[in-house]
Amino acid sequence: MRFILLLFILYVPAISYGQSLYFENYSSQQGLSQNSCYSIAQDADGFMWIGTQDGLNRYDGKEFKVYWPGTKIGKKLPSNYISALYFDSEKNLLWIGTIEGMCLYHPLGDSLALVTELFPFASALSNAGVKKILSFKKNEYWVITFNKGLFFINTKTKTLQSFFDNSVYHNQVTAITFHENKVIVSLMHNLFHMVPSGSGFIPEALLPQHRFAEIKELYSFNGSLWIGTLTAGCFYISDSLTAAASVRRLETGAEGIGCFTTDNEGTLWIGSRGKGIIRYDPVKQTFQRAIHSTYDNRTPGKNFVLSLFKDRQGIIWCGLSGSGLAKHDPLKYQFTSINNEPVNNSSLPDNMVIDIFKTRDSFYYVGTQNNGITEWNPKKNEFIIYPASHANSATDNIIYDIAEDEKNNLWIASWGGLMQFERKAKKIIHHKNENLIASKKLYALVKLKNADSLFIASEAGPVFYSLKDKSWKPCPADLLPSNINIGRYNLFTCRYIYEDNNNILWICTVGAGLVKYDYRNHKVQVIEPVRKISTYARHLLRDGPLFWIATDKGVVLYNFETNEIKRHIIPNAFAGSKVCYAVQKDKQGFFWVSTNMGLYKINPVSYNVEKNYNLGNGLSFLEYNTACTLADDDGTLMFGGIGGITTFNPALLKENTYSPAPLITDIRINDKSVELSGSPSHLEKLSLTYNENFITLQFAVNNFSNHLNNQFSYRLQGLTNNWTNAGNRNFATYTSLPPGNYSFELRSANSDGKWSTEVTMLTIVIHPPWWQTWLFRASLILLVTGLIVYFLKRRIKTIRRDTALKLQFAELEIKGLHAQMNPHFIFNSLNSIKEMILEDQKQNASRYLSKFAQLIRTNLEQSRQAFVTVRQCIDHLEQYLQMEKLRFDSFSYSIEVEGGMSPDEINMAPMLIQPLVENAIWHGLRNKNGDKQLRVLFYIKDSQLFCEIEDNGIGILQSKETKFGTQATHRSVGIINIRERLAVLNEKYKMNCSLQIIDKSTLPEKRGTGTIAILQFTL
Repeated sequence: MRFILLLFILYVPAISYGQSLYFENYSSQQGLSQNSCYSIAQDADGFMWIGTQDGLNRYDGKEFKVYWPGTKIGKKLPSNYISALYFDSEKNLLWIGTIEGMCLYHPLGDSLALVTELFPFASALSNAGVKKILSFKKNEYWVITFNKGLFFINTKTKTLQSFFDNSVYHNQVTAITFHENKVIVSLMHNLFHMVPSGSGFIPEALLPQHRFAEIKELYSFNGSLWIGTLTAGCFYISDSLTAAASVRRLETGAEGIGCFTTDNEGTLWIGSRGKGIIRYDPVKQTFQRAIHSTYDNRTPGKNFVLSLFKDRQGIIWCGLSGSGLAKHDPLKYQFTSINNEPVNNSSLPDNMVIDIFKTRDSFYYVGTQNNGITEWNPKKNEFIIYPASHANSATDNIIYDIAEDEKNNLWIASWGGLMQFERKAKKIIHHKNENLIASKKLYALVKLKNADSLFIASEAGPVFYSLKDKSWKPCPADLLPSNINIGRYNLFTCRYIYEDNNNILWICTVGAGLVKYDYRNHKVQVIEPVRKISTYARHLLRDGPLFWIATDKGVVLYNFETNEIKRHIIPNAFAGSKVCYAVQKDKQGFFWVSTNMGLYKINPVSYNVEKNYNLGNGLSFLEYNTACTLADDDGTLMFGGIGGITTFNPALLKENTYSPAPLITDIRINDKSVELSGSPSHLEKLSLTYNENFITLQFAVNNFSNHLNNQFSYRLQGLTNNWTNAGNRNFATYTSLPPGNYSFELRSANSDGKWSTEVTMLTIVIHPPWWQTWLFRASLILLVTGLIVYFLKRRIKTIRRDTALKLQFAELEIKGLHAQMNPHFIFNSLNSIKEMILEDQKQNASRYLSKFAQLIRTNLEQSRQAFVTVRQCIDHLEQYLQMEKLRFDSFSYSIEVEGGMSPDEINMAPMLIQPLVENAIWHGLRNKNGDKQLRVLFYIKDSQLFCEIEDNGIGILQSKETKFGTQATHRSVGIINIRERLAVLNEKYKMNCSLQIIDKSTLPEKRGTGTIAILQFTL
């Protein structure tokens, strides 16, 4: 069977060229680092890798990520000139060849490695210029270099073997392939079979008597070895590789052949060096050629092909010289676009197509906006222009509607008036009536089924035209209802007219919606249910008892039997525009609607939109025109619009069943890309601090078929359970995320709405600040509890201490009072009073008794006060000293206040000075002979109040030696009492009080004997 097929290939000379191949082009304008693409590969994640003269590119369907030697991610690239790529699915490694050496890329780590880091035994390749890298068996790799011959790498045995590395052949190895279980290598003019021998190979010459033109590429296809040469075209060897007669030439029209690949349909793709891209079907013996056209962006950007690659979806990627990449997607260009080609005189003359019409004998005519009516041959895609249809003026060129009479003549409604096209004579006749305004600016017409007349709708209203006598007949004047407000338009200003079998006209108007007109009985009815939805009806299609009406507010399904609305469908519900231009039904029963957003397919049972076809699906334009549609007998549907005509057979449309899981391609934290240890697409968990909570996740899906229509949906579990439909937007942003555990879930749908079965997940942990952790909270609770307990205990202790101080202070005040009024003093005072009475010194006794009583009252009063003024203290001392003066008249005293001091404004503790004065009299002056003096001085120094009690008695030292029994005890108790009171004052009032008692003999600056007591108070 194969022999018969090869004979058919070899001996059938007739080769035909089929329809054109269409491509999407990618260049530096789309982000490619450089526009000459020498090598192409695809990794396990589906990313496309493109090697250029300046950088390695990774494409994810949205953007190109570039690896340059001078950057962090590309620093291990030996050169920016990437000459070869090969992806090893077994090891999940991308082998990268450059003109200065080889390296490898690990997708999991998103990192490059030198060849010696992974395979130290292959160090010879570290600086060798690499031309091609291929593998035909696990752990075995073939590397063609520019000037070091051919290398064989066995990573299992860790061996490296070189071939053709002598001075003659070291730069002549051009290609390698695996053909019929043989490794075939080409030098510039010869073929070799690499015969296995032990752990290596031995080259064996093939067809030694045959000298080839310079070989560029080898490829095994359909049982034949294909050979591309630089100057002699394409050859193939279909039988024994040892017979020179088996070499055959395939006439491709190109002399330079640089690369091959095959598609999923079993055809061979040939990349030429200057003659474009050629697709060869060996069964049908047909060629398709893709040549660059300046006027068609669907053609390759250049005709010089450097590389070809088929990805896992069957998409063909073409690396071009000087224009980047050209991608052929078999699912994209399923729609044929008929449009004007500036260099083709037989193409559609005007892209603005207003009407498409097919005659009863299957001739096609197209009405345009600027070039009148044209005849169209769909098989040859050729148009015949009739200049007479647009000879009047540019404004008369617009052809809105076409009808056919019984004589096969065409009647044309145009802006300039009514035209008759006699098809046999190829003659255009204009039928005018200058006195009838309705005979101009015609929008629609219909040949009445049971009358030899046309019904015509113009901007000025309806009119009949008799085909029999070629005359115009206006409609009755009272035909139009007076209660319908349609703005500036006439009720019958319309864009489409349909006549049913009952001779009822259904008119799609621009101001009243759908209008029913019984022209035989002159009855007009505005269909209110339709008008309430939209006043602008553009087209209708009958389907049983239903009219599918295209309006400016969607599609209205109207049941004309019950006068009810069945359904109101808005195909592009999420878009701003709701305008629908035309409706058609295909052979499978689905309805197709043309809009400003492309074509929509509607399910006839559920009335749901099955799919939207737009630029991403291969349409060359999106906006269509009113009532401009045609359904052909073979199932082909046609829609006209602003970019020409779109034709397709819905039954032949292939669906995109490939829907891989999406991948996360970049993570940005606080608007900065995160440096990860591996690839974002393989990251399972992301740990962040509390202030790293502004997160943007960028993602893609490596589905390159109609990639503009890929859809994304995502949610962040922990924040919301609802999915966000992002459409084609490929990023998700979250701001001010609170600390917590989240799960980002991502899914995608392909261009046909098929969702991926696998959901991509990424765990995101945002750690709380240290003050929000449970450990800190527990510690804080313990600390607060401890502090509360501490302060409670301290407060209780303070209260107890204050209470004790108050009790102690009260006791000391009592002690002070007792000390002031010691029994000895009271006893002596009473005896003195008794003696004065017995000696009949009544006046002195009375005066002494009065002073004694006054002193006792003052003591009691001051004992109840915490503080008294210096003046009160001085008065108290005067009272005491005057009494002592009555008893002991032998001493003199003075109480002084230093200048500048105000005794009425300064406070001090009471009952502290009097005991010291008493000690000075009783223990200092009383036991001295001669002059006895007592001096009390108040003064202020350094914000401190001082009180000095100075006497010229015997002195404290001599007094201690004398020790007068009870007097010593009295003195001791008094001083201790004073010191205890000062300690209580310091503790309670923070007064910093002190008492010093100094013998004057110890002071150099003092003369004589005596004692100085110094009391110090804080003001």
